[in-house]
Amino acid sequence: MAGMSDVLSSGEEDPSELNVDRISSLPWNVLDIILGEVSIIEAARTSVLAKDWQYKWLSISNLHVDYGATASALNKGNIEWEKFASIINRFLLHHSCTIRKFYLSAFCKPHYPDMYPWIQYLSTQEVEVLFLQELGPQQLFEVPSNLFSFKKLRRLYLGNCVLKLPSNFGGLISLREISFSNVLISDDDLHRMLRAYPLVEKLVLSRMPGIQHLRIYGPRLTMLVIDTNIEDIVIEEGAACLASVCIRNALCNDRMIRNWQSVIRCLHGLKALESLVLFGDFIKVWADDYNLETFPLRNGTMTHLSLRDVALDAVEVLKICLSLLRTCPNVKSFNITIKAAKGQKLFTQFLKENHGKFSFPVLNSISVTCPSGNSMECTMTLIEFLCANSPNIKVVSVTKGGKRDMNTSRVSRMLSRLRKICPDASVKYTYNSLL
Repeated sequence: MAGMSDVLSSGEEDPSELNVDRISSLPWNVLDIILGEVSIIEAARTSVLAKDWQYKWLSISNLHVDYGATASALNKGNIEWEKFASIINRFLLHHSCTIRKFYLSAFCKPHYPDMYPWIQYLSTQEVEVLFLQELGPQQLFEVPSNLFSFKKLRRLYLGNCVLKLPSNFGGLISLREISFSNVLISDDDLHRMLRAYPLVEKLVLSRMPGIQHLRIYGPRLTMLVIDTNIEDIVIEEGAACLASVCIRNALCNDRMIRNWQSVIRCLHGLKALESLVLFGDFIKVWADDYNLETFPLRNGTMTHLSLRDVALDAVEVLKICLSLLRTCPNVKSFNITIKAAKGQKLFTQFLKENHGKFSFPVLNSISVTCPSGNSMECTMTLIEFLCANSPNIKVVSVTKGGKRDMNTSRVSRMLSRLRKICPDASVKYTYNSLL
């Protein structure tokens, strides 16, 4: 007995405890979270574990139905719609508790009529998150009008859909987040929708074929992500809380080349802006029509600036990068991803000619990422200039991508130069072959 006590005290389990069902004794709110994290097929399979588990999967509050995950769980490359729909029908027919989240991503056409009763039923539940995505190429699912009957909905995600506002629409009084990807909706309907739901805090618009003149209204809007071709943008004065803006590459088409000024005017007028993310193609368009002395974007509230996929191949692009930091004097963190770089002599000449015109006294963190195939000379010229003109710099991070890392001696020389320029800063170098 003493020997057994010694074994147990050393951390091994009592054999009598090995077959104890600890999962079933967990509180339902914990089991609900666990079952909600697996696919609907895996959740249904728990019904064979024990008698008490036969109907637990029909009580989960999150229904996540993904075509790919369902086909994989059933060990089939493709799954017939009837089988796919029967899973959802059974769940909705026998569900005994409140449904909080509904996620559907599938090849739905030509079975859209099967989906309308689901949405009608869900509109009577206390659904807070709704995700609908048509996976078929060039197919758009026409969302029924009872979408606007959801009273508790807080997050709405639509992908590859057609959305037409009924003449009298209401509901969605709790809506906080809108995310549309390839959703066909008119300028006026989107504006009406934003006007009708003033509690929206996050708006993401990606590949919106029906939008030409984007008008943003949102007295509580804090985050805006735009990745779509449009002619111009108007952010109405009601957007007084907008703190984070991301403008991706899709903005840059022939129309935006003529109207990029509307974007800058909007950014200039944001009184709560803290974080700005701009992508390289937009910066290139901007640089092609640029005057250093009359730079239009001036903002005193922004603290984080991120420039991504930048082609640092012209002096005008360099001017944009530096001027953004100069005319937004409270930026503390600057991140830039450089996809291409050339023009070392021109860059050096420009920086010499403009010596003393740029100073970044608040900047304390610089992060530079150079994917594969990039020359480091131009990049290092920019980094060294920023460090030399940032007296309070604390962190300098350089990440290099590509199939080959720089040799050890070159890295050592680079770090030595940077540490000499900013001796009080933490200077780090990282190689990432995946970039």
